[in-house]
Amino acid sequence: MAEKRENVVMFPFMAQGHIIPFLALALLIEKTRNYKITFVNTPLNIKKLRSSLPSDSCVQLLEIPFNSSDHGLPPNTENCDVVPYHLVVQLLEASASLRPVFKQLVEDIIRQQDGQRPLCIIGDIFFGWMAGVAEELGVFHAVFSGAGGFGLACYYSIWLNLPHKQVKKDGGDHFLLPDFQEASKIELTQLPLTMSVADGRDSWSIFHHKYLPEWTKSGGVLFNTVEEFDDIGLVYFKRKLRKPVWAVGPILLSSENRIRASIGGATPEYCKA
Repeated sequence: MAEKRENVVMFPFMAQGHIIPFLALALLIEKTRNYKITFVNTPLNIKKLRSSLPSDSCVQLLEIPFNSSDHGLPPNTENCDVVPYHLVVQLLEASASLRPVFKQLVEDIIRQQDGQRPLCIIGDIFFGWMAGVAEELGVFHAVFSGAGGFGLACYYSIWLNLPHKQVKKDGGDHFLLPDFQEASKIELTQLPLTMSVADGRDSWSIFHHKYLPEWTKSGGVLFNTVEEFDDIGLVYFKRKLRKPVWAVGPILLSSENRIRASIGGATPEYCKA
């Protein structure tokens, strides 16, 4: 009997700025390793992705059920490119409801593979809950960021610490990150509106405070970056998470695959994250 190929399960958040780097990573893994790739997403995103894959790719696209109307979102809202910005946080919150369905999906994969667990699950930065699912099923889990370490370190630290709250009260115009002072000072004017108005009780803060710390349950973090250029950010996460951190970039779709992706509606021009 032929030995079954190791399976890598990948699931990005439903935004082009997340799906595109995940797809590029999936195609790279398929090209360089003899692994089976199971790429999970919601039905409308999978439909778009079907025309984005090269004809010789064996990446398996797998739908996970999702009904946006059940979460107070407009019908057929499965991607940030069709969501008004003020509703993006609702899509984030809705994505957390996929936890039990995703667990069942992986259990089905294990059953279909005669008990063989996936080699690993690669999850999105916004899917901290996925690390717990992998832990429950005895599968290695890694977080993948399509962005570099430095920018994400600032994002991670700001959301978990909200250091600008007191600065705003005191009438200041800049602040330092308490656990990432290598970043130097950050101006209040540099913050997007969702961060600027965050007070710990808003929806964005609540979501991030719940799921970003879940990264500590992961086996490590992959960054679409180059270590020589991004050492400060990578060192932050090594220190913060006490987990392995891997610089696996630069990961980009080939020119041919970019054209194919544009036909399928997965173009960088529509990236939102």
